[in-house]
Amino acid sequence: MLDVHRLRIFVFVARLGSFTRAASVLHMTQPTVSQQVAALESELGIHLIDRNTRNMRLTASGDVLFDYGERILKLADEALAAVRKEAGLAKQQLKLGVGHTLATYILPDTLSRYRNSHSDYHVRLVVGNTGELLSKLSSGEIDIALVGSPAEHPDIESRAFMQDHLVVIVSTQDEWAGLQSVTLDQIATRVLLTREPGSALYTTVSRLFGEDRLSHVETILLGETEAIKRSVELGLGVALIQKIAIEREVQQGTLCTIALSGADDARTYLIAIRKRSVPNEAVTAFMALLPFPKD
Repeated sequence: MLDVHRLRIFVFVARLGSFTRAASVLHMTQPTVSQQVAALESELGIHLIDRNTRNMRLTASGDVLFDYGERILKLADEALAAVRKEAGLAKQQLKLGVGHTLATYILPDTLSRYRNSHSDYHVRLVVGNTGELLSKLSSGEIDIALVGSPAEHPDIESRAFMQDHLVVIVSTQDEWAGLQSVTLDQIATRVLLTREPGSALYTTVSRLFGEDRLSHVETILLGETEAIKRSVELGLGVALIQKIAIEREVQQGTLCTIALSGADDARTYLIAIRKRSVPNEAVTAFMALLPFPKD
């Protein structure tokens, strides 16, 4: 008989590729996690993890058990949720991760409609950059994540639900304020304000310029889109930013927007979910409110 508790610990270690990260997510000590995995191996009489390599790697048997373990634990969680729901002991829960920009400019309206339609579902919200959210999604801390592209992770699949564009923003007193468009070469001559590494915006900006070229551009890294906008308003530099994030400032006349010329300004927002996972009712109800493009 498989010990489900030990199986869960092993699955988290395999999913995260680290005993230490698994211990953090499971709120256990690293030695305890290692002991429980070793006990599972002893119980099965099989080595599940190759400990002779520099990076943790599953054995062939470990790969097989990880695949079955994911399905077993998913079914166990579904069974527990169904039993508790039938007994009236628990609400369906939506564990949602959202990127900073979407949390500020898109989520409030969507979440309001969700709560009005599904007041019986409980929402747990986590806000972070794309890298942080994909890590939490992979570890099972959240069910789905709304992030900017690119969003690449081996355990996660994603689907576009909204399109946007990047625009260049400058203060109303800036020398560029009257321009219709600028190129990346022109932007490279200015101080560029952007988000921190790990954010989808930084990754997009890095891909547009190229890592080597961007390293020669004078940049200021800020952790929030609002901080970027305020800094541009004060004349500290220029920024490439999502169009949805500056509608209020354009209406109020505190920022000017300029089209980006000669480069791909498309911006895609994605819903990300773990591979092989089956969304519960709370998750599918939220997904139904998103503006997926028609095929």
